[in-house]
Amino acid sequence: MKIVLAEDNLIFSEVKKPMRRNRIGELNRRSVLRLGTTSALVSGATAVLADLTTAKAFASTPSLDQSSLPQEIKSQIRHEEAWAFFRSVYDSLDLADVQGFLSHFLQSDLFLFQDATVGFNFAGYQQFAEAFAALIGGLGGVLGAGRSSKIYRVTGDLRYGAVVEHVFPQNTFFSTNGITIQSVIGMSNGLISRNVDYWDSRELGQADITGGAAMSGVAVPFGAVHPGGIPLSAPPPAPPGDVALALGVDGGASASPAMVKFVRNFTDALSQGSVGDVLSFFTEDALYVNPVIHQGPAFYGNFDQTIQIRGLRLLRAFFEAVLNLLPDGRDATLVHVVGSMAGGGFEWKASGPYAGTGLDRTGLFGSTALDFAGSKIRRMSVKFDTFQMPAASYDLIRAELLAAGVVDQIP
Repeated sequence: MKIVLAEDNLIFSEVKKPMRRNRIGELNRRSVLRLGTTSALVSGATAVLADLTTAKAFASTPSLDQSSLPQEIKSQIRHEEAWAFFRSVYDSLDLADVQGFLSHFLQSDLFLFQDATVGFNFAGYQQFAEAFAALIGGLGGVLGAGRSSKIYRVTGDLRYGAVVEHVFPQNTFFSTNGITIQSVIGMSNGLISRNVDYWDSRELGQADITGGAAMSGVAVPFGAVHPGGIPLSAPPPAPPGDVALALGVDGGASASPAMVKFVRNFTDALSQGSVGDVLSFFTEDALYVNPVIHQGPAFYGNFDQTIQIRGLRLLRAFFEAVLNLLPDGRDATLVHVVGSMAGGGFEWKASGPYAGTGLDRTGLFGSTALDFAGSKIRRMSVKFDTFQMPAASYDLIRAELLAAGVVDQIP
């Protein structure tokens, strides 16, 4: 089997509760009508869903006995399996292969898809599949194959779950920029059973955030994320809703015991505001990603451009300046954990000064991806919608970071 290197990950190149009105359903109807292809998409979606009732779903099957291998090797194998699986998921999406894309998901009423930034929710596979068949048809019909989804990072373990980072480029949903999404994934028997997307609306240009953006050339226009500059609101519960700490939608484990213990200890250190304790979890050359690092007005680069720092010196300066100000810092609550010490992440909820913020005004939700080197973090990526922060808090954090010299260092 050929092995190729992508970033710093080995990838096998040959691997066989109602929350509010469903916004993406509304989005699809409005956008597809503009395209004049509603009947064709619905017809195509129906045909694809019929085919999927007998299609064999993509699932990862380990090809060797791993019990006698060193832990480092087993972790690398888990990492590579996750990369291969999710490359298949998002390559299918990018190529507008509806059947290939949907074959990776659990066909069950237990399946759940949510977007924590705009608040929509699909409960059950059928609802999700119908909407995404039409959505993928809309993207492919306007943009063509290979222009709608770019995966660039995976950390996780297919036995439990993963965090996937990917980009929907400019003109998929917005005209001013693309969006970089962090998807927290739960797995059931080798298939995706839960998917919650987190992204920062300030990555977009101002017109797509508050209104007035051009729609021409956009495949499936979302419209303004926060119309009129007022942070979007929705009735509770906001995504991710009522989710168990370490259980998936089917009642199986979403994270290994070692991962749950690590994340508990790490989030305790963050919440208690101890910089020394927090730093003890990182490698010397750790990479840290957080949208509050961006300086200047709204609009920054996809793939985490201008929101990254590397190394303990800058990490120390970062946390000394703002640990007690961060939404995922002091008094934040751990919500859900996925993955293992091969990789994964967690979802969290901010409280304290953020208690009245977020979609449902009960607190701001976010997600964090973790890559490990042994038992320490070598990459941590935080994702949430900074527009939901109080303006004073957002401005204070960035001013403190600028004064401390903590600005993006990664070309």
